[in-house]
Amino acid sequence: MQLEILAVASAGLFAGVHHALTGPDHMAGVAPLVARAERRPWKIGFSWGLGHAGGALCAAGIALALRSRVPGLEEQLSAFSERIVGIVLCVIGAIGLRAALRRERAHPAHTHSAFGLGLVHGAAGLSHLFAVLPSLALPGVLLPALYLGGYAAGCLSALTGFAAVLGRLPRAHARLWLGLTSGASLAVGLLWIVHPY
Repeated sequence: MQLEILAVASAGLFAGVHHALTGPDHMAGVAPLVARAERRPWKIGFSWGLGHAGGALCAAGIALALRSRVPGLEEQLSAFSERIVGIVLCVIGAIGLRAALRRERAHPAHTHSAFGLGLVHGAAGLSHLFAVLPSLALPGVLLPALYLGGYAAGCLSALTGFAAVLGRLPRAHARLWLGLTSGASLAVGLLWIVHPY
């Protein structure tokens, strides 16, 4: 039983890390906020990741609960929700580009705004539903909870680590860095709107 618990928790953890690090929307959403962070950039990644995990689990739970009552719910909402993600990325990118192009100093990013953006992103992206579906095949309550807990922990740790590494890059050209990461966020957002992931 202990080996089964370890295997399920590890599978969830690896699925969460994979999801966070292979989604260009995650990197594009976090990078401009980290570029604007004055100190402790890992907190921006942690807050965004916490919001993302909470929003994804909440949306997945609601979608799974309504799935039997509304046939085809996932397909109906998928394109719409992915476009919401694209709009959020465009907003992040536009705000960052505006700050990068202006002469005055950009306002620093705050953890509560990172949490809110992560929450919207996590709740809007129905691709998370398919990532947590393996938990439905597991028996009982403990094993699905361990898988979902591992998944959330994997997403959170990957995004926190990404923000910490990105925040350690030289800030000598902070405005250029903000412009590049914001431009990437805007480009990925536009791509998400035109061709959902």
